[in-house]
Amino acid sequence: MTRYMIFTYSLAIILMTGNSPIFAQGELDKLQLPTGTMTLTAPAHSQTKKSPVVFPHSTHFQFSCNSCHHEWDQASPVEGCASAGCHEKLWASPPGTTPLDEKQIKSLTGAYHKVCRDCHRSELENLKSQGMSTQKAMSRLTAPITCEECHPANPGAEENSTDSLEIPLGTLTLTAPEGSEVKRPPVEFPHGGHFDYSCQTCHHEWDGESPVQNCTVSGCHDQLEADEKTRNINDERNSLYFLAAYHKACIECHRDLRNQREALESSGITDEGILPAYGPLACNECHTDS
Repeated sequence: MTRYMIFTYSLAIILMTGNSPIFAQGELDKLQLPTGTMTLTAPAHSQTKKSPVVFPHSTHFQFSCNSCHHEWDQASPVEGCASAGCHEKLWASPPGTTPLDEKQIKSLTGAYHKVCRDCHRSELENLKSQGMSTQKAMSRLTAPITCEECHPANPGAEENSTDSLEIPLGTLTLTAPEGSEVKRPPVEFPHGGHFDYSCQTCHHEWDGESPVQNCTVSGCHDQLEADEKTRNINDERNSLYFLAAYHKACIECHRDLRNQREALESSGITDEGILPAYGPLACNECHTDS
């Protein structure tokens, strides 16, 4: 997995209003994000010899939505993987039976195995690359890789949590917290445009199930002014300063993406489908008067 792909598995899909008015939310659409565990079953029209898979959805919020829901437009309701036009066939069609001009869509079995099992195997290889023996790496592995671990011979009852969180789509207005000295206009933050990244990149202490608090609640980045001895956002004394937290998360991410793009362009790559886009870097590009 390239550095860019690892990086793109990191930023937020959730911002919710906590105790401070730092997020102003207009008429935005909402998405219900299921938390907890769900059972993945084969489509009703298909036959399978394996038991359903109990999938811990919440533990996968460290990845972006689009890493699995790869054709989701980040605004419409999320469809299941076996929906019509997606991976609706449980098994791949026999060779030569699919017209050459027809879109080649991976079977549901192939899609799940490639995304789930191959990701788990990558975790195992990463542990082994750190010098661990296969036996030790297997003992440290947090995800299943064998058939029986995912498809137990004696499955229990289906597990489908009814819990969910409401996620705002569209754009949020980020305003300075009450009591701070305001020198620039609020920032219009395209929340829906950041679903390529994982929740915990911004909400780095979120447990994956509890309601998400905003960044300036008590105990988080609730420092209203920079340390009197320094205004450097990288200084540890300003780690809880709300302005430093936003600038480090946003601007440093944008700069990193810009540097990646420039490096790729320098190597001769011009395909916009490969070149990463990056966000604004100048003060007046984020803090606009309009």
